[in-house]
Amino acid sequence: MFNINMKQTYTVILFLFFLSYASVAQKFQGGIAAGLVGSQVAGDTYSGYNKPGAYTGIWVRLALNDRSSLQTELSYFQKGSRHNPDEEKQDYTTYLMRLGYIEMPFLYQLNLKNKITFEAGPSFSFLIHSYEELNGLEYTGDFRLFNTSLMAGVGYPITEKLSAHFRMDSSILSIRKSLVSEAKSRIFDQGQYNDCILFFLSYKL
Repeated sequence: MFNINMKQTYTVILFLFFLSYASVAQKFQGGIAAGLVGSQVAGDTYSGYNKPGAYTGIWVRLALNDRSSLQTELSYFQKGSRHNPDEEKQDYTTYLMRLGYIEMPFLYQLNLKNKITFEAGPSFSFLIHSYEELNGLEYTGDFRLFNTSLMAGVGYPITEKLSAHFRMDSSILSIRKSLVSEAKSRIFDQGQYNDCILFFLSYKL
């Protein structure tokens, strides 16, 4: 008959728990990111990434193997549209749309042989503030609180902890609740859509 010492058993179980936790924790990495955004709205008749904005956030990454990983982020993302007058074209219209989102993307990352990282995946956003004006007059836009977009981009390491990233972000749901006269169609929706280009630096903590 074996004489089971419960105290020793609990000690072994506790040791194995912390050992497994440490091995899993080693697969996770975290950090911060910040950068600049250029945005436009498809379907508002004003083309060009003329609306500058800011991007800042935190991220957590889970390594799957030596070449691939999964990453999720929680970020503040400024989007919108801007149109400035053009006297040569006798266009005196001014327009400004400012949209601020809390965004959470879920990205698959693939490390290529030339150190470049390809990343892509869906992103889910929540609108926290909005502003819209035409020819200096502010009015209330019927913007959706929730939206979904697709992200794709590349990253390149500058140092062991610092990397530079370029991404494109396009919404697949209309940013407005109602249709507009110049509405565009995307997948299974129709309306206006955020299109953004994003350059940012990421620092691993």
